[in-house]
Amino acid sequence: MNGGCMNIESVCLGPLATNCYLLESEGRAILVDPAEDSEALRAFVGDRTLDWIVDTHGHIDHIAGNWVFPGVPIRIHEADVPFLDAAYPEHPPLGPHLEEGEEILPGLVVLHTPGHSLGSVVLKGKEFLLVGDLLFAGSIGRTDLPGGSMQEIAVSLERIVRLPGDYTVYPGHGEVTTLEMERRRNPFLVGLA
Repeated sequence: MNGGCMNIESVCLGPLATNCYLLESEGRAILVDPAEDSEALRAFVGDRTLDWIVDTHGHIDHIAGNWVFPGVPIRIHEADVPFLDAAYPEHPPLGPHLEEGEEILPGLVVLHTPGHSLGSVVLKGKEFLLVGDLLFAGSIGRTDLPGGSMQEIAVSLERIVRLPGDYTVYPGHGEVTTLEMERRRNPFLVGLA
């Protein structure tokens, strides 16, 4: 897959079939949502050097492989750090927290999109969105887990839907879609644009 100047690869991992992404641009690479500590994850990354591991949110099915690659800083929004602390009380120190508007790779910007969790983020590229569990093909993320909020996810979804133009949407689970397709067919988004 190619997101403009950015190379995007994906693999589906873990018992909840989580999409894990590897993004490379201008000699830098990040791993997004490492779902499990497994040989499959190690093979997916191969001999590439990672700059960061980025969690779109702190649920266990997106963080279970965080420390497979020792020494690679983990980046997550500050509001979801408690999930990591609860799951891995003795975890190594984290890298800098993800911040709204931060450019973590050239052309890749963090959008804070709470609702699925307090610290959920979307990674926005020029032609694509890595949306974690905010948005799926034909559906949206759950709001019944700790930190979830139907009111907040509606605001976050409206923000994404109102982005100008079309984007390829890479979700945390399920098939790749496009923002334009979801604007037209996703019952949770119809009327938000």
